[in-house]
Amino acid sequence: MVVDPAKTRDVIQFATDEIELDLRAFELRRRGRALKLERLPMDVLIFLIERRGQLVTREQIAEHIWGKDTHLDTDNSINAAIRKIRQVLNDEPEAPRFIQTVTGRGYRFLAPVTEPISNGHNHKEGATTVSELNEPGTSGGPQPSNSAVYPKRHPYLWIAAGLFVVVAAAVLLLWRSKPPRRMPFSAVKSYRLTSTGRVSKAAISPDGRYIAHTMLLAGQESLRIRQAKLLNDIEIVPPRAIRYLGITFSNDSEAIYYVARNSGDQPGTLYRVAVMGGASERIKAALDSPVTFSPDGKRYAFVRESTHESSLIVAELDSGNEHTLASRTLPEVLDYPAWSPDGKVIAVSEYNSIISSTTGSNTRIVEVRVADGSERLLTKQAWGNIKKVAWLRNGQGLVLSARAPVEDDQLHLWYVDYPQGTARQITEGLNLQNEVSLSTDLRQIVTVQQSTVSSIWRTDFHAQNPELIVSGESGSSGPVWTSDGHIVFEEELSGQRSIWSVDIDGKNRRQLLAEGNSYDHSAASRAGKLAFISDRTGVPAVWTMDIDGGNLTMAATTSGEPVPDGTAPQISPDGSWLAFTSVGSGHWTALWKVSSHGGKPVELNDKLWARPAISRDGKWIAGFYNDRRLSTQTYPTSIAIIASEGGRPSKVIPIQASVLLSAGIRWSANNRDLFYINRGPEGDNIWAQPIDGSAAHPVTHFQGLDLFTFDWSPDGKQLAFSRGVKASDVMLVEDIGAN
Repeated sequence: MVVDPAKTRDVIQFATDEIELDLRAFELRRRGRALKLERLPMDVLIFLIERRGQLVTREQIAEHIWGKDTHLDTDNSINAAIRKIRQVLNDEPEAPRFIQTVTGRGYRFLAPVTEPISNGHNHKEGATTVSELNEPGTSGGPQPSNSAVYPKRHPYLWIAAGLFVVVAAAVLLLWRSKPPRRMPFSAVKSYRLTSTGRVSKAAISPDGRYIAHTMLLAGQESLRIRQAKLLNDIEIVPPRAIRYLGITFSNDSEAIYYVARNSGDQPGTLYRVAVMGGASERIKAALDSPVTFSPDGKRYAFVRESTHESSLIVAELDSGNEHTLASRTLPEVLDYPAWSPDGKVIAVSEYNSIISSTTGSNTRIVEVRVADGSERLLTKQAWGNIKKVAWLRNGQGLVLSARAPVEDDQLHLWYVDYPQGTARQITEGLNLQNEVSLSTDLRQIVTVQQSTVSSIWRTDFHAQNPELIVSGESGSSGPVWTSDGHIVFEEELSGQRSIWSVDIDGKNRRQLLAEGNSYDHSAASRAGKLAFISDRTGVPAVWTMDIDGGNLTMAATTSGEPVPDGTAPQISPDGSWLAFTSVGSGHWTALWKVSSHGGKPVELNDKLWARPAISRDGKWIAGFYNDRRLSTQTYPTSIAIIASEGGRPSKVIPIQASVLLSAGIRWSANNRDLFYINRGPEGDNIWAQPIDGSAAHPVTHFQGLDLFTFDWSPDGKQLAFSRGVKASDVMLVEDIGAN
């Protein structure tokens, strides 16, 4: 049995690092500060502490957590739990202080701990020990007496009592004969169905016979299908430079409806293709979400976004006639509609697209009645983000891909009971799941699971003989060169994102900031200053500081100028000012400028900008750009160059769909070229785009690598880059609780 923290009020104190484990609060703390540790790793930690000093096998852990004869894929879950515990405790596998790995056998908890204490006193008789938490019969309540005296009863009372017992027994028998309502997906097993690592969207047919998915390679996306029991795919829509917003099977499982957009400034178009392939038929234009079908298959719902509004639309499949069922004024956004099996309501997510928070966007699920458009919250639970929603075919619940409203959490699968609205997480671990599709038999979920492993390397301009600098990098903000020749990077430890510095030979790693989450950093090429995003005051803001940690200054706050994810402030070469993106006069991220010492930010341009980069002479700003059909759904399709004083772009250069926007842009040392990462068929490479508009060309010639971010040294002669493996594959999650 898993420990129930409500059964104890005791605290275990570790002998080192001022760590304590509060079993009642189910909380791990260091020097009084709570450490983030999910339920599964916490259960494993408590189990190991119970048997401290002893070898605990993986089989014992699996039996303790999931019970005997489990069919779960426990190895990955145990590995993820141990890794998370070590991250939180700052424990090194090679030199363990807390958890020792016994190769091929299991684990041993090494650190001494005190016996649990209660109400501030040392453990003594009457206090609960860890090992007693799972023992039956330890309740301290009053016990029944054997010496009760019964008063005399009249005979008819005995007859009535006998009849009552008979009736009660009959009612109990009937109640027990009715099977209890089983909680779906209370126990699951996962299977990986693809191995390309390039899957974007996925869905399972209602009858469970087919699984469809899209594959994204070198900027082109294709649609594939397979029979659920076979391993080979059939390509039914060839690769094109498009992006799929979602794929949905028809109710009879004979066709696939997919929404795709040709570029970042174009709305999606709905197409239909037979499951066996053939020509795609164009159904409707101007969609900004996947579609969901009514139970009779005659209508479908989707979200459409205009310059000022986000609307839930219902359309007839045959005639195309449509009407608006619900709408929000931007920046409030609706997304991922799901039509209930009884046809009465449509569930849809709603969130504020400019909320700036380390815990996400406070996304909720609203149900909208199809008959009259009336609304209510489907559940009181809020999430940091929601990526897909799907109903169980019996209408008793929904499954969604969502991020818990805590700092730096992953997208996982959740179950929401209907109509009660109780939410429960289905999957755990360090990998994320960002799609949801369900079969009619309620037993199978198809999702897309993503995992990333990366490291930081250094090489010369021609990328010859790269050298490893930082292994096992866990942050998403890439390496940046400082003016004194060091490399600054992001590391995530114990659920906290922080900025670190390292010598170019990988030595002398040191943390530059300890308070709050800090990320998306840049360095002045001619001054010892950094700019970054930090939530050290409770909300994300733009900050600057000296490379040694001095002169810490908030340059731009979220008051009036929200600082969304991906703001990526860039500091000028002399360290005097910053360029960053933030929501401007529209509802998209515009280009802003502010002094590195703080002050009122100035909007340089009101079009869509992302990942700005300042030229080496400080006169120009380049960034990913778009100025057409601007909305929260628009993304960049070109690179623009603008004067550092603002105004209209002096140059706009189109880019391919294969350009990795998240990696940003870098200027050459002579300000004649812009560099970015391009994802090609043979792997990722850094390309140079001359600012005179001539053809872009590759600078590196790596084979088979995934590149994430990069930066040139101040003299332009050395390259630091983050590379690794980012795998995205179709996963089948099966409900085995019914077994």
